[in-house]
Amino acid sequence: MSKNLLITGASSGIGKAVALEFAKRDGSKNHLILVARNQTKLELVAEEARKLGAEVTTLTADLGKTAEIAKVFTALEKNFPTLDLVFNNAGLGFVKESYMLGDDEVEQIIDVNVKGMILVGKKAAAIMVKQGHGHIIFTSSLAGYVLLPKWSVYCASKWGITAFANVLRQEVLKFGVKVTTVHPGPVKTEFFDSNKANVDLSASEKSMPAIPVGDVSAAIYGIAYTDKKRIFCPPSLSVAAEAFRLFPKFMEKMFAKLVK
Repeated sequence: MSKNLLITGASSGIGKAVALEFAKRDGSKNHLILVARNQTKLELVAEEARKLGAEVTTLTADLGKTAEIAKVFTALEKNFPTLDLVFNNAGLGFVKESYMLGDDEVEQIIDVNVKGMILVGKKAAAIMVKQGHGHIIFTSSLAGYVLLPKWSVYCASKWGITAFANVLRQEVLKFGVKVTTVHPGPVKTEFFDSNKANVDLSASEKSMPAIPVGDVSAAIYGIAYTDKKRIFCPPSLSVAAEAFRLFPKFMEKMFAKLVK
């Protein structure tokens, strides 16, 4: 029997890469349930995955809206007997000083990165607790462990979702449900485009080079259904996260230079 995998933010970036990674590696062993706002892009990803042998269902939804998340899970419970893995990934960011952020930009980050991910996580957990198995993987960020000037609300959202996932892991462990957080540094995706985060990745190429999105999707495939609590992409970033915990003043200065 094929496993049912829910992937949010699946129309581009890490979500798209993860969908195609599972399709490429496992083909017909997986039924991919892909969710994103952009139906046109989502269907293109679905078609690629089908060519690789995977069965695919698409659901168009804005995961910043509570009602649309509810509709997704109503469809899941109606049409799928199990939910084996959830890649809880939809997210966005705007990069500028806190006082320059528009109220609508703050709301978008919190609605998608915090409220949306929490609601997806808790609804998925409820299904998995009932069935007695499952794995929820949250896309957090290196920004879920460190502080970066101009990334204030994004950092707040990723620290928040890291905390939520860590507590959720404790709550569902006894029911056979696994929870993992993924903490990438800069990744070569559309996230940094001028109409989104609007960051020039070449500026940090020497100090913290952006990695190919395939490195992240391969790492996520590698930890699926395992007991891994968290991974950093690349793994060397775990050193930066630990250094920030031990030497916060020094590391704050280092990261402040990095984002200039």
